[in-house]
This record gives sequence, C-alpha cells and structure tokens, in this order.
Amino acid sequence: MATLLGPPELSNYNRKSKAQPHPTSAAATTTKPPMGLTENHSATFLSSGNPCLDFFFHVVPDTPYDSLRKRLDVAWAHNPLTTLKLICNLRGVRGTGKTDREGFYTAATWLFSNHPKTLAANVPSFAEFGYFKDLPEILYRVLKGSGVRKNQKEQWRNVKGSTKRNRLKKMMETDAFHLRRRTRNLRIASNKESRKKKPFHHFLVDLKLVEF
Repeated sequence: MATLLGPPELSNYNRKSKAQPHPTSAAATTTKPPMGLTENHSATFLSSGNPCLDFFFHVVPDTPYDSLRKRLDVAWAHNPLTTLKLICNLRGVRGTGKTDREGFYTAATWLFSNHPKTLAANVPSFAEFGYFKDLPEILYRVLKGSGVRKNQKEQWRNVKGSTKRNRLKKMMETDAFHLRRRTRNLRIASNKESRKKKPFHHFLVDLKLVEF
C-alpha cells in the first residue's frame, strides 16, 4: 500500500482547523446546496456542499481539462490532504482507484504548477498505485506542457485523415482510369465486330447485283 507524504500546507491547515473549527450550528447544517436538473429533467443537488466529495463523484474519465483543474483548486482549498488522496485515487490500477490515466496526469501537472514540493515528495509512491511508466510521462508533460499529448493526437489524426483521403483519391483515380480503359476496349471490340464480313445471304445478294 502506497504511503503518501502530506502537503506542506497541511500543518497550517491543522492549526487553522483547531483555531477555527467548522460551524455546527443549526443554521449551518440546514443550509441546502444549490439545486439543478439532471439530463432527464429531474431535480438534483448540484453540489454536496463538500468540494472533496464533489471531486470524487464528478471527476470521471473524459472530464474536461478546465473542469478538473477548477475542482482541484476548490477541493485543495477545502482539504489538501484529502485532495492529494483523491488525486492518487484517480490512477489506482490495482483495484484501488478509478484507473483514470489522463485525469491523473492532468492532476499531476496541476500539482507541479501549484504545489511542486508535494508532487516531488510523493513521486516514489506513484509506481505503487500506478505504473513506473507514469513517472517519465509526468516529466514529459511537465517539460512540454500538459496538453502535449492532446495536440499530438490531433496532429496524428489530421495526418492519418489526410493520408486516407489521398489514398482514396488515388483509388478513385485508378478506378476511373481502368473504367476509361475498359470503355475504350469495348468500343474497339464493337468496331471490329462491325467491320467483319457480311453474312452469307448478304453475300449472295451482292453477287446478283454484280451479275445484273
């Protein structure tokens, strides 16, 4: 089981929590989160009221890049240690997480931009809940930018699509060439048939015409 090192902000967070405990009054507990509608137009809560809990339920594979980073900002401000655990939960591949590779890489680059010491302190643990190949991949994205893989996929898709279009164009040109050649051969064959000797009864008629 991976051992995580809490972020440096955690010490300040603990002191702040002890000095200013969360309110437990009736007014605080009865405040309802904002409401919204589901895809089926059913009433639902837009938030649980806990940013870390919202992060856990709403961050899934294919979550948009900007949405993930915004949720990281809010969740980290609420509870840094829990957010760090949730980031690692994204990559868990041995029944310990969501196996969300792209989400984890995005979160790792976010850590590098906002909390580099936390990222550096926990790099040795990444291979325990993920794969060793995650380490060079994170380094590559840190050096080249978090959107480098997305850009590469788009470029490859464009090249692949262009190659496919060119191949299809060549096939169509080849088919058109063969069609023209077959049409020409049929025309030549038809002309040859028309130039053949006339049938025998036509030949007799021609002889009679010659006799007269």
